Amino acid sequence: MKHSLIVLLLLVCALLGAIDDKYLYQLAHIKNITAFNIDSSEDQVLPRNQNYLWIYSIFNPWSPKLEAVFLSAAQIEDVNVMGGNYLYFCSQEPSNTVVPVDTLDTWTRIYFTNIILGDKITREGSILYVADRFRGIDIIDIGRGGLREIRSTFSEKWGVRDFIAQYPYLYALNDFGLVTVDVSDQQFPLSLGVNYQINDARVLAKYADTIWIGAGKNLLAINISDLSNPRLINQFRLANDILDLEIHNNRLFIAQGKGGVKILGIQNPLRIEDLNTIYPPGAVYDIAISGDLIFLALGRDGWMIYEYR
Repeated sequence: MKHSLIVLLLLVCALLGAIDDKYLYQLAHIKNITAFNIDSSEDQVLPRNQNYLWIYSIFNPWSPKLEAVFLSAAQIEDVNVMGGNYLYFCSQEPSNTVVPVDTLDTWTRIYFTNIILGDKITREGSILYVADRFRGIDIIDIGRGGLREIRSTFSEKWGVRDFIAQYPYLYALNDFGLVTVDVSDQQFPLSLGVNYQINDARVLAKYADTIWIGAGKNLLAINISDLSNPRLINQFRLANDILDLEIHNNRLFIAQGKGGVKILGIQNPLRIEDLNTIYPPGAVYDIAISGDLIFLALGRDGWMIYEYR
């Protein structure tokens, strides 16, 4: 009997340890657009779909204000913004044109658009990293906003599905798994190590020495303390496919489509804590995070802002 009580007490303590001590507060729900992707930059949110990009000011997150709308002639693969008004559109069509949409709802702020050939884009300061599914990754110095100098283009004959650039390293998912790259010499990037134990990997996020990877319904934790030997150290199975991963402090936010948003505690990657699941009024296709604000792309149901505190 005493042994049973001890086991029960341990189970209760374990459950209490997995309770989220923060709450999600809904601030706004914008319903009049179709958003399958969403990004944030400074005081702006950029929801988009294949051909339209909307830019909202969140100076007042309870009432986002529409600043601009852009129409792309070809499919938008990815977007990045610099200085609040330099927009970089990733597209597979070199002759793509992006034009502003005239609407009485928008402000008069001026944006400068640039078309970049590729699938994925990220930026650190004035360095733009552009991944192309077939060509590899371009490293571009954009100075203060205008395209300037291509430092290098490198490829290991693999298609890039997602990547993170944190100088001096780059972490990329290719058709086979994870690759770590040294970009300290931007003219001569160097592949350091690989982990090809991963199937169907699509998205990744980084926290401390762990790369979190979404592969179908599987969440994988890869330790990168030794960049030449990335090691699989944990797995977590979800009920729905992983569409996006974002990290806020020591919590991992997972977009699961109709499965909503799963929140996991990842302070200890060897012991993943299932903290919470939220179900907005629509499927969650993409997530962006800025401070304590969480932005969700809900497809035909628009997009939402939550505060997490």
